[in-house]
Amino acid sequence: MGLTAIQALRAVVSNQSGAARDWHIDDLRQHELRYLADLALIESLAPKGPVLEVGAAPCHMSALLKLSGIGAVGVDIQPQRVGDFIRAFDLDVRRCDIEREALPFADAQFSVVLLCETFEHLRIDPAFVLSEIHRVLAPGAALLLTTPNLYALPNLARLALGRSIADPTHEFGKLRMLGHMGHVREYSAREVGDFLRASGFVVESVTYRYHANKRGRRATLLRLAYRLTPRRFRREIVIVARKQGDGPRLRPLDPPAAD
Repeated sequence: MGLTAIQALRAVVSNQSGAARDWHIDDLRQHELRYLADLALIESLAPKGPVLEVGAAPCHMSALLKLSGIGAVGVDIQPQRVGDFIRAFDLDVRRCDIEREALPFADAQFSVVLLCETFEHLRIDPAFVLSEIHRVLAPGAALLLTTPNLYALPNLARLALGRSIADPTHEFGKLRMLGHMGHVREYSAREVGDFLRASGFVVESVTYRYHANKRGRRATLLRLAYRLTPRRFRREIVIVARKQGDGPRLRPLDPPAAD
């Protein structure tokens, strides 16, 4: 009996070596349940053409899509960071600085676009990113956007204690450590919805979720708190939006310098 898609992904991740090994292992440990939930949601959307993952590295979701028989293309600011993993699965991941460059695809090319756990990392021009996603989606096609919830219980607790939601030294430090920015800003569902509507999308659904992937007393207490409070205080926002009509067709505010 062959391996399932997630088992095959685990096997390749566990065999990674080099500078990105710790990133691969930690990312899959933290996000495996989210990847599986996103995969189920994408399958329910029944894409009739290729799927685009924006902000793909470490490319675990792109690999999981391919292992599940879904044609996927990825874009990332520095795909060479995980080149060994990309080659292991023969993935199609293009280099693109999504806040400074147009996506390297024709109009209306994709049946689903994933912008998962990436929106909060954008530090220059989120509106341009959404404009480009709108452009490359087929009419009526879906965008799956997931992002941390500004009003999640842990965030509210930190603010009540006079602490910031994220340590800016650590988040900016990821530019050198990982090659991309950490969390610039976390948003409410209403704020993300406003961005999407301004970019030519219709919001089809908004849900909230958390994944119980940690152990220990604090994690147990947090799971209990999530069960006892309204869903809008859970850790993650999940939005499905549809392309409708013409988008704003924005140009980048900060294009890369010419060679």
